[in-house]
Amino acid sequence: MTTLVVSPHLDDAVLSYGGHLVQLVDAGEHVVVYTVFAGSPEPPYSPIATAFHDQWAIVGDPVAARRDENAAALATLGVDSPYLCGPFLDAIYRRYAHGGWVIDDENPMDHHADDEDDLVADIASDIERVIGEFSADRVVTCAAVGNHVDHRRTRDAVLAAVARTDSPLSLWDDFPYLAWPGVNVMPALPPGVRVSEPVAVAMSESEWARKLRAVGAYASQIAMLESGGQTMSEQYADDCANRRGHHGVDGFYETVRAVLTLTDSAPLRSSAH
Repeated sequence: MTTLVVSPHLDDAVLSYGGHLVQLVDAGEHVVVYTVFAGSPEPPYSPIATAFHDQWAIVGDPVAARRDENAAALATLGVDSPYLCGPFLDAIYRRYAHGGWVIDDENPMDHHADDEDDLVADIASDIERVIGEFSADRVVTCAAVGNHVDHRRTRDAVLAAVARTDSPLSLWDDFPYLAWPGVNVMPALPPGVRVSEPVAVAMSESEWARKLRAVGAYASQIAMLESGGQTMSEQYADDCANRRGHHGVDGFYETVRAVLTLTDSAPLRSSAH
């Protein structure tokens, strides 16, 4: 079996689906990880990108450093290289045709414009190419819980690509947004798409420990991820404990949703919140 895992950014797959990746690798599956927004930007950078770079303590090409971190994290999980990187720019580096920044404040979840249809179409075409190149038996990507603009673009592009290739598709619930009250919901799906309720998949202590070691490889992101004062281990533990009553699973787990209905009429237009 070959599973194609499509990650918006150079940490999302591990943060939200890292335990699953361990399980797939240990089961002998071939896992291909493709990160959509992994293109290297050219200065000048947006104000939010500059602020992030300072927080990340990265000098030089900020995305090249993050690609290295992601490679180290995936290797920790046992995922074989190569790790595929799309040429598309993160929202903090993108401009509209009229020249304005796509993200002009400090909150990518506040961005709800839907005028990047060409971008979504280009991402969908590239994902369709990768599905064919690796003969992927199934595809997994984000549910866009939290409504981050890049997560929505990724999810909707994957839905469009899979509609043309007929590959089974699942969506993971996005961490850390999943644990943030007020934003921990999935934005509306495009017409013609229906998904299951989240299903919890339990992780053993050793599987979870490997995931946490992989998360630790994202040195540039740790300060931001832990800015609330909790370590990543504590954040995950609290999230699992808080949602345990709903899912009925003891210990650590990740939640995924199966795509139940997907028609080839699903539009390329990226859905609003």
